[in-house]
Amino acid sequence: MVSKLYRGGYYVARTKMTRHQLKEQDEITTSLQKFTEIVYARQKEVITGAAIVVVLAVAIIGWNVYSSNRNANAQSQLSAAIYTFNDTANIKSDKERYEKTIAEAQKTYEKYRSLPVGIIAQYYIAMSQEGLGETAKAVQTLQEVIQRGDPDIKGVAQFALGGIHKKHGETQKAIEVYKQLYDSGGYSKAAVTYELAGLYEANNQADQAKEYYQKVVSESPESPFRQGADDALKRLGVTTQPSTQQKPS
Repeated sequence: MVSKLYRGGYYVARTKMTRHQLKEQDEITTSLQKFTEIVYARQKEVITGAAIVVVLAVAIIGWNVYSSNRNANAQSQLSAAIYTFNDTANIKSDKERYEKTIAEAQKTYEKYRSLPVGIIAQYYIAMSQEGLGETAKAVQTLQEVIQRGDPDIKGVAQFALGGIHKKHGETQKAIEVYKQLYDSGGYSKAAVTYELAGLYEANNQADQAKEYYQKVVSESPESPFRQGADDALKRLGVTTQPSTQQKPS
């Protein structure tokens, strides 16, 4: 299944990741997996009616075969790009890996830009551009993905865009992106809330930081971000009720 290949969709440097980075990466992976599982279901059209002429039925069958083959080819080509993006075992140079990913993803985008896989290809182009240090291009590409408006990938792109702004010290821009995402509900509420809280804390906006950390605790008590929110609130002088959930092994 293609969705299994969407591991590590969010760019991180090839260093040991913190627990928080692992949680973020898992959120991205989950969203992309969900996206790929439902995306092709949207391509199916239900045809109703008491009588459908044989000619129309034959035409529909022919189109479905063509569409199915095209989707399969698109998935296969996109899989090559994603495999390359994640192939740190065989491609030792990050620069080479990102350049090869862009080449593969660009072929997918140019050939299948009208399909949802074309949007995912753009996402991986953006992540590879950021990996190469081409931040302006990465931001522009992610904005194009966002503007295309697919509700299942738009939130992933917004979260990644906020992460890029945060990485480069553009705190206010990151807050604006995450706030839009928080309001739209297009991504994991807990992840976005936790990011907003952390940005507000880093920006010395303690009241806002407390507010959003509290939201993680009250609105997403079973979230993997709960413990981090509890710790942050203690750091900010706020006492919370201890979490009753079991810590993941």
